[in-house]
This record gives sequence, C-alpha cells and structure tokens, in this order.
Amino acid sequence: MTTNPTVYWKELALIAALTVAAVLGYSWLKAHDAWLRFQVESQSKDQQIALRDRQAAADRQTIEQLKKQAQTPQQIVRELPQVISLPQPPQESGVRSLGSGKLADSRLQTTDSLPEKPQPEGIFFPAADAKPLFDRLADCKVTESQLSACQQNFTDMKKERDLAAKARSGSFWQRAKQIAIGIAIGGAIGYAAHR
Repeated sequence: MTTNPTVYWKELALIAALTVAAVLGYSWLKAHDAWLRFQVESQSKDQQIALRDRQAAADRQTIEQLKKQAQTPQQIVRELPQVISLPQPPQESGVRSLGSGKLADSRLQTTDSLPEKPQPEGIFFPAADAKPLFDRLADCKVTESQLSACQQNFTDMKKERDLAAKARSGSFWQRAKQIAIGIAIGGAIGYAAHR
C-alpha cells in the first residue's frame, strides 16, 4: 500500500500544525491562568499591606493622644501598661521623689529608730523624669508597630515578586521548547502512521 508522497507530507504538515496549535493553546492557557492567579494574589497582598499601614498609622495616632493625655505622674502610672508590657503593673506610692526635702530629712534624722511606715522596695526616680520616660517608651511602641508592619510588608512583597516571576515563566523559550517537542511527537506519529 503506497501513498502519494505529497499527500503524506500534507498530512504530516497538518498533524504538525495541529500539534503546534495545541501546544501553543495549552501554553497560552497556562500562562493566562498564572497571570490571573498573580493578579488575585497581588490584589490580596496589596490589601493586606494597606491594612497594616493603616493599622500602624492608627497605633501611632493612639499613642500620640496617649502621650498628650498622660501629663501627671498619676496619669503616667495609669497609662504605662498601654505602652510597655511589664510583669507587674506599676503603682504610685505615697513617696513623691527622693529629691523632696521632707523624705530625705526624715530618713537622716534618726538612725536608731525604725521609720513610721515601711518604705516600698523598688526603683524610684524624680517625678520630672516620668514624662520623658513615658514619651520614650510610647515612641518605642510606635516604632515596634511600624517595624512589624514593614517586615510583614517586605515578606508579602517578596511573595508577590515570586508570583510575578512564576506568572512570567511561560516565556518564549519555554513555549518554543514545548512546540519543538510537539512537532517531534507529531512527526513521529505521522511517520509511524505512514509505515
């Protein structure tokens, strides 16, 4: 059974063309799907980044208001747990500061007698230092919030970059390789069908 060589090459060309069309179509669909996934993920990551940025700005505004409200040592002691986590909440004692004359004098007057009230154990500092210390701790809290948001944004942006690279991976050379494989398979099938 012999066939006309012209018909054979036409059939082979048709099979090769169909194979190339199928490979290109499949490649385009894969690239299109990857691009759609990238767009969805990118929008999701952008929304997360915007949400974290808004949260960091809100935290900063809250802390700034807290700094304006906490002016007296009593207010600072009350608001301190909002800017720093401590194992035991601070308490304001009746002791004003070590710089006050009455307290320093009463301790020095008699060394043989016990004080009327036991003095609390702890670290004491002048009341004038409370506000700068509180403001510094509040600023640290804002910085920590912003740093956390930046680190998470950086991680999300790296993931987004990787998704973009993956979506772009259906490059010309990859498609050309798939087409060449398709042509080779088509040629082999055509040759086997001819024999």
